Amino acid sequence: GINAEYGKQWYQRRVRGDPYCGLNTEDKAKIMQWIQYSYRIQEKKMPIDRFAEEINNYLSNRTFMVGSCPSIADVAIAHSINRYLGSLHITPEIQWELSNLVRWYNLMQSSKSWSYPNIEFFKRPFYF
Repeated sequence: GINAEYGKQWYQRRVRGDPYCGLNTEDKAKIMQWIQYSYRIQEKKMPIDRFAEEINNYLSNRTFMVGSCPSIADVAIAHSINRYLGSLHITPEIQWELSNLVRWYNLMQSSKSWSYPNIEFFKRPFYF
């Protein structure tokens, strides 16, 4: 499946020393954990809203899943939750509850390599 492809890409890039796969041993291990987590999402090992809540909480003080730049972990997770977010009737309340996930997901879908249809979220009004 798609996540097996990410695992294969991760291994091939890691062997070449690609920073997309982590800059140090700890980051590489975290990336592999997130790829495995994306398998659990695809296999529906628990309700998808619980995965979304966990990812939202994890991203509360992070921009990316691992490190300070996108990695293959970000791509694997974004692709794994794409169908869920696309099928969800996103209200402003849900968007608020998952604000970290929405922020991160918008960042992922703005990349040049994004291959899924974009999901439109509510724009936050600016208050002065």
